[in-house]
Amino acid sequence: MRFKRSTPASLFLNGLVVVCTLILTFPLVWIVMMSLKQQAEVMTWPPRFVFTPTFENFRVLFDAAQAGATSYGTIKVDFLTPVANSVVISLGAVLVSLIAGVPAGYVLARRDIPRKEDIAFFILGFRFAPALLVVIPLFSVFQTVGLYDTYLGMIWVYQVVTLPMIIWLSRSYIEDIPKDIEEAAAMDGAKPFRVVWHIVLPLLKPGLTGASLLIFLLAWHNFALGLILSSTKAPVTVALLKLLNPGVQFYPVMAAGLVVTMIVPVVLITLGQRHLERGLTFGAVK
Repeated sequence: MRFKRSTPASLFLNGLVVVCTLILTFPLVWIVMMSLKQQAEVMTWPPRFVFTPTFENFRVLFDAAQAGATSYGTIKVDFLTPVANSVVISLGAVLVSLIAGVPAGYVLARRDIPRKEDIAFFILGFRFAPALLVVIPLFSVFQTVGLYDTYLGMIWVYQVVTLPMIIWLSRSYIEDIPKDIEEAAAMDGAKPFRVVWHIVLPLLKPGLTGASLLIFLLAWHNFALGLILSSTKAPVTVALLKLLNPGVQFYPVMAAGLVVTMIVPVVLITLGQRHLERGLTFGAVK
């Protein structure tokens, strides 16, 4: 067996990949290290890379009962509630986006309607618009109609983030499916609803699974909408702000919260990597 000799260019590229990987992973490693340190060790300079790990920060984070004395004093965080809020809001946003977005994507892909492309780009414009343009006017509206700090209100407003993405992705997926399949089913007597339900949706399953994972991550990491439109139903990204009180520095506990916040996306990406890759390439130009 002959081995191909590495050229200086390939060695340089491999080294560049290693350096970029270290740069990208260092913040994650640093956050995990902070979550396992005491407050005094976090503030030490130069930083310590060898230390005795502790799980006290995670105990403080999820102490939903009467808070006990810790090295931070007597505090009560109850981080489990915002985690549950984020799960409910993100899953609800994904479900509503699929119910409303897939039919809209099908119409944009298959029906000849006036100014179809203008409508599609108008929908896409909501995805790139600053969140404050939407959330500030909605603040007074939500308080008036009773949607402020409710799951229903949060799921509704999260459609600004998730719905345009689902519409455009599902439109791309449907355009990748040959129209002849639907025409053949229609010639055999299948009604339009049956064609979509029994033929189009099964073919869309890989793409929609990946798209659902993607918009779940977008909803999970959203910050501005939850900050202004929620209080007790605040998502996990907003709950982390409570650990940055003036004069009180809970950096290790906040690092533990960041670790918990990252666990859900990492688990979803790991379990659904195959579907996510398929969903992102489904409908791409080959």
